[in-house]
Amino acid sequence: METRIYQSTKNYTIATVLKESANGFKESFYLAKQLAKRDINAQYRQSVLGVFWAFVPVLMSASVWIFLNGTGTIRMAETNIPYPLFVVIGTTLWSVFGDCLLMTISSVNANKSIITKINFQKEALITLGFIKLSFNLLIKLGLILVLMLFYKVSISASVIWFLPILLMAMLAFISVGVLLTPIGILYHDVNRLIPVLMQVMMYLTPVVYNVPKDGLMKTIMQYNPLTYILNNLRNSLTGYDMQHTMILLGFTIITLFIFLLAILIYRISMPIITERMSA
Repeated sequence: METRIYQSTKNYTIATVLKESANGFKESFYLAKQLAKRDINAQYRQSVLGVFWAFVPVLMSASVWIFLNGTGTIRMAETNIPYPLFVVIGTTLWSVFGDCLLMTISSVNANKSIITKINFQKEALITLGFIKLSFNLLIKLGLILVLMLFYKVSISASVIWFLPILLMAMLAFISVGVLLTPIGILYHDVNRLIPVLMQVMMYLTPVVYNVPKDGLMKTIMQYNPLTYILNNLRNSLTGYDMQHTMILLGFTIITLFIFLLAILIYRISMPIITERMSA
């Protein structure tokens, strides 16, 4: 006969929970991949323009700022690359960050039906969101590459920093999104509040305009860590030197800590959330 030994959850340590979470990611990868394939096919199956919709919002947002700058309606600080390319890179990356923030909450909400009916490792929902996010990211990066070729902006050796910094920035936003997931599932106000906050933060970060040479906005942007992340992503992609590497190092350390905290809380809270969904 099979023998099972039950022990109190009080004996669980942080290391044990993190180990179980790591196993959860590993064991649920195939399921996450199948769900992602299903969602991506469903997303574009009945669409005439297909993957074009992946970067339509970016183009629309960038076009407004390009028009305002081109007509002189708004006077922007000088940029080291053509302004249209500056705006498209900024808005594209910012849209990716926003998607990262909502990624886990969206995955859980979209799969409530299977969460309450099937017992599986809930880390699959994080992996599912990341696969879908990566698919759309490749499309958006293709748009940036086309514009770089159009404006004859060459790629230099500094491009090797682009992917590591981008992945670390995405991990930071995903981690914050995972931390917000338990609250976001219980209270839908979080889903509505995040886009509003991201819109406000966009104007406090050099997304559509460069850091001013003086004034209050310059001070605000200097204290905004996302300023250095976005500028270095843009610089590494367009052939300019990296800046403020110590800030990037500090950002990386903080991000890794937040990520470990996020998956710890996610692992502990998901059984409770699943139980409330089933009630």
